[in-house]
Amino acid sequence: MAGAQYWAKSVRNDRWYNTGWTLDRFTSVLGTGYYTPTRTRPTIETEERKRVSGLISAQWRPSPELETTLDVLGTRLDVAYDEFGLDIYPDDTSVAGHRPTLVPGSFKLDGNTVVAATINDVRFMASREYSLNRHDLLSVGLKQSWKPEGWDVSANINWSYAHSFHPSYAEGTVRSRAMFFAPLTYDASGGYKVIPTFTTPVDPTNAANYVLYPFNIAPKNSKDWDWYARFDVGHDMDGFLSKIAAGGEYHWRKRDYWRRDFTVNPGQVPLTSFAPNGFEQIPFDDFLSAVPGNAPRSWLVPITSVFYDKLFTDAVANAPLSAGDLRASYVVTEKTVSGYVRADYALGTSITGNIGVRYVHTDQVASGTLTIGTAPTPASFPKTFNNWLPSFNLRAELSPTLVARLAASRVLTRPNVTQSAPQISVSTDAPTGSGGNPELVPFLATQFDGSLEWYFNRKGSLTAALFYKAMDNYITAQNINVEIPGRGTILLSTQVNGGDAKVYGAEAAYNQVFTFLPKPFDGLGLQASYTHTSVQANYTAGARTIEDQLIGLSKNSFNLVGFYDYGPVSARLSYTWRDKYLSGTGSTTQTPSYVDAFGSLDGNLSFRVTDKTTVSLEAINIAGARQYSYNDDPLRYGEIHYWGRTILFGVRTEF
Repeated sequence: MAGAQYWAKSVRNDRWYNTGWTLDRFTSVLGTGYYTPTRTRPTIETEERKRVSGLISAQWRPSPELETTLDVLGTRLDVAYDEFGLDIYPDDTSVAGHRPTLVPGSFKLDGNTVVAATINDVRFMASREYSLNRHDLLSVGLKQSWKPEGWDVSANINWSYAHSFHPSYAEGTVRSRAMFFAPLTYDASGGYKVIPTFTTPVDPTNAANYVLYPFNIAPKNSKDWDWYARFDVGHDMDGFLSKIAAGGEYHWRKRDYWRRDFTVNPGQVPLTSFAPNGFEQIPFDDFLSAVPGNAPRSWLVPITSVFYDKLFTDAVANAPLSAGDLRASYVVTEKTVSGYVRADYALGTSITGNIGVRYVHTDQVASGTLTIGTAPTPASFPKTFNNWLPSFNLRAELSPTLVARLAASRVLTRPNVTQSAPQISVSTDAPTGSGGNPELVPFLATQFDGSLEWYFNRKGSLTAALFYKAMDNYITAQNINVEIPGRGTILLSTQVNGGDAKVYGAEAAYNQVFTFLPKPFDGLGLQASYTHTSVQANYTAGARTIEDQLIGLSKNSFNLVGFYDYGPVSARLSYTWRDKYLSGTGSTTQTPSYVDAFGSLDGNLSFRVTDKTTVSLEAINIAGARQYSYNDDPLRYGEIHYWGRTILFGVRTEF
């Protein structure tokens, strides 16, 4: 069998976002204990995504017991990214000769939040970021199964290679920027669901007001290799033990990540004299048009090709690697060997289940470059982990229509290769950075689940479930201040082991096809589910305590789906909603951030034209919902994110 797919998608995201509210920036005027906004950015992000993929699958079955399958998959995804932004820095002091000052008497307080003020000497920066990100994947898998009477033997081996890169320096995250300094008057008293007042007497659409800011290109090249092999054998038995199974697994993976930062500082040259043809107004006149607020809706941006041609010379391209380049690159290799035994049991036909244990041995080496003093120094961090992971499952048929399930297990979650990498990438336009933590260790969890399922007819069910998960030394985000040679103190976003936490809650679900309706309406149906989650946790972000919250976890969520399946027609309309959740822990001086409750209405419709051809139409965010975030207090605006409505059309056919 062979298959091919072409997929294309155009994306536009309108965002008004803020990177945080910071404590004690203007103490000479305010005193201590007050929060003011930091970097704020109206921006429009566009993407053109194109994917081509092909699949070849071959199967050989010389007998009913023996089967061999070979799968080969190749994919190329190109993502052309173009962003048009206006960065506003109310508290940034990184440009020599400029220091924002809050005007006495101009501010308005609400508790410990400065909701309005005028700040002089604020940097405004017109920014254009362009990149072409190419992602290639090749995967080859071979599976062998043998099923003689009473036995089940299988072997799998898989190799894959993934390569993510920029085809050229001209497409390698090119940041072209120009700036001016001016007074800023802001008023955020309207809350986080409106764009705050952000005004300045200087026109951000007038090129004569701008001078150049350092130009930057950050090409990246990431290569991933993955080898996987597994062998399983099972034997059917009579009696209480219905089956005994055992197996082993070998998994090796490696990531080799390389990054450079070419930075060219042309000096504060007037934009109009540097390149009279090197700028344009943003090509959109409807930025967040449905959101009220008094702030820039249009601004000037550089033209990427002009800046690249004038500033990225051969001398720049051939410059030696800097300490920052070495610090941002890394290699992580991980090898896992595991084995398991499992026994399936049965008490008649009404009670079944299994019990087993898995042993996992992990060797990991994370390598990169540290800066000791001013000297880049290669460093490696080898780690070894050994874990026993038991599990138990039970299914009890209490009646022909009522089923109970119980499960208990010990599970392991490893940090991903980026989280474990000894690397730091520093922002070129703010005192911030992100990096890995080679001291991370996997975290273990003990989890219990129980459910009761009532099948009130052949195509209808009600389910209720309880769950509990106790995590040991889980991984969470952390923001810390670190010293970087040549850059001074930056706020570094990284990952740490955060201690112990417990997550527990309840779920309910309903699913029914309305077969009692007359044809053709008997293809109608409804699915609904609800989850409530509680957390017990206590950890710190700097000196700030975070209690009973975990990043990305909502207390309440639900999903509602109406569907229709009849003959050649299939349709779905769904609404998915989740409660607010913690998105960032903040630090000693920076507030934690939250994403507000959000729901999305989506739908799809497909029609089978022939036995082998189906056309489909999918719509995402039909209601045009916007996502909002804020910083600890709803008075402290965060982000307004609108990605519009997405329409996807597809055709699938077989030959």
